[in-house]
Amino acid sequence: MLAEASLLVALTVEHGRGAEVCLAEPRLKRSVEKRLRRRVFTGVTDAQLRFVVTYSKQGSETRARIDVSSIDGTPRGTRTLVTSGHCSTLDDSLALSVALLVDQPPEPEAEPEPSPPASSAPPPPSRRPPTPITIPAEVAAPREPWHVAVGAAFLGSWGAVPGIVPALALHVSVQPRDVVPVTLSGEAFARSSADRDEGSGAHFRLLRVGLALCPWLLRETERSLSWCFGQKVGWLRVDGFGFDHDSSERRLSYALQVGAEGRQRLFSVVSLRAALAAEVPVVRDRFVSSGRNSTELFRPSPVGLSAQLGLEAALW
Repeated sequence: MLAEASLLVALTVEHGRGAEVCLAEPRLKRSVEKRLRRRVFTGVTDAQLRFVVTYSKQGSETRARIDVSSIDGTPRGTRTLVTSGHCSTLDDSLALSVALLVDQPPEPEAEPEPSPPASSAPPPPSRRPPTPITIPAEVAAPREPWHVAVGAAFLGSWGAVPGIVPALALHVSVQPRDVVPVTLSGEAFARSSADRDEGSGAHFRLLRVGLALCPWLLRETERSLSWCFGQKVGWLRVDGFGFDHDSSERRLSYALQVGAEGRQRLFSVVSLRAALAAEVPVVRDRFVSSGRNSTELFRPSPVGLSAQLGLEAALW
């Protein structure tokens, strides 16, 4: 059973916009009382102190401000904790800060004295506000969930098939806690052609899937930038046309890819996403026309390039 504290506290927790997932009042109370091993919190009628914890979002930072006062409203001081990570990185530090303030509450702030007559003596130094406590980036966020986003983009590619070819790209980005984000993608290319002459050649159709790891270079609330390293597997269909005997072939393609992607939030859960990438095919198949005057129609470039622009929606 928890022992009675010498000073009981009435606690209020307020969540500002964008900070709704921060530590709730019941869990904060339990965390503080576990640390002090005694009863700390009660209703306003039985309390001697009032604590108000206010969470707020300011740009990429989340702040937890602790306001301490006597139950009659006399201020006793404040303390602020700041994190640029998930709000749950504040949990342990906030519970410890509240426990210390409960165990050794600051003295009531003195009322301002009336201004003395003008004199040459310098005024007494004013009380310096406490320095905000910044939570280091390496502190774990125990309640940070996995994040999942889906998106669609218009893609332009050169090198994988003949010419500069448009494609529709779909992707799913998964960010496990404390792990590099993973992106799964699919691409459907428009038909492209490689001509032997005015009346013959081959049509190319390509479908691809990809897997990439995308570590953060910059991560803020409104924008982000990542490197991406991955691979792509494709199903390529080639149909000849204009020959005495038109033939079709199906090939698998495999390429390694490196690039960068950036996001800019537009509103709510929707972001604008852009990406640039270079790819190196592991195998460069040659496609040639048959017959006496055989001609090489196409061979993938040693280095291919792609760019895409689209929208992404965060599911959670």
